[in-house]
Amino acid sequence: MKVFKRTIGAVLTALTFGIPLSQAQTADNVDLDSGQMRIIVPYSAGGTSDILGRKLAQKLGKRLGQQVIVDNRAGAGGSIGTMATVRSEPDGRTILLHSGAIATEPAIKSDLPYDSTKDLTAVTTVVRGPFALLVSNALPVNTVEELLAYTKANPGKVNFGTPGVGTSVHFATEHFKVASKAEMTHVPYKGASAALTALMSDEVQVVIDPLSTAKRYVETGKMKTLGLTTAQRSDLWPGMNTVAEAGVPGYDASVWYGLYVPSKTPTAVVEQLNKEFRAVLEDAEMREWLTSQGLEPVGDTPAEAQAFLVKQIEHWIDLAKTAGIQVD
Repeated sequence: MKVFKRTIGAVLTALTFGIPLSQAQTADNVDLDSGQMRIIVPYSAGGTSDILGRKLAQKLGKRLGQQVIVDNRAGAGGSIGTMATVRSEPDGRTILLHSGAIATEPAIKSDLPYDSTKDLTAVTTVVRGPFALLVSNALPVNTVEELLAYTKANPGKVNFGTPGVGTSVHFATEHFKVASKAEMTHVPYKGASAALTALMSDEVQVVIDPLSTAKRYVETGKMKTLGLTTAQRSDLWPGMNTVAEAGVPGYDASVWYGLYVPSKTPTAVVEQLNKEFRAVLEDAEMREWLTSQGLEPVGDTPAEAQAFLVKQIEHWIDLAKTAGIQVD
């Protein structure tokens, strides 16, 4: 707590009075109560992003000895919360927790009021996890190769459902469609639960869904899975093959979340935040909880997280062009 608050207070003092940062950080008269911390979640309460945000806030608050609140700023596919972060004071006390959608939105929105790679600085990639490729029980296939053969033999008869146009699930499925040359038609729904309901009734035949929910449905016999979407197998679903090894070499898509602050946040503050969050992710109880959610802790460096974000954005922009994905 003292180390983090001293860093924040020192940076604010340096910015205000022009004191060299190295000198300010060793000052004894810094303000150790320089304001409340908040994690902005750009989605409504109750979803995966919100639940993860609250868990991170709880753990960080415990480490720092102060309350860290979650500020839900839902709307515009995450843009409202992101913009609120961009406009916040660059003092390390406002942190954005965003899903992989932060990398897909530049591919489908030409009028974004910010540039995620220039107006935000990555603190760390928090977690990653596999999606599962799910198919309807009514579909007469049990492997990826059988699915691809079926789509080609039955053009126009296989639909894939998603939680909506431009979502990370939509992009992951379009990526699969392009990589495998599968003949499938997109049917967007309003949310993941609606898409899964449609899969169970065979209204759509294919859905890609995060492992945590997918595994429960498969284990209860409500649908089948043909593999995980990550490049490597996961201990979160022992023995389950990947889509890549089952017939689509090179295919790789994952659920992931990252933490970001305004781009003008001093490097010393970004580094300290990174240190604190990495410690949170190393907590045994936190790791056990993440596993139960089908997620694996990452905790990379700010530079690594920034490079990952840039690479993801470039990848999805290219895919949007190839697949012809457009905003409604």
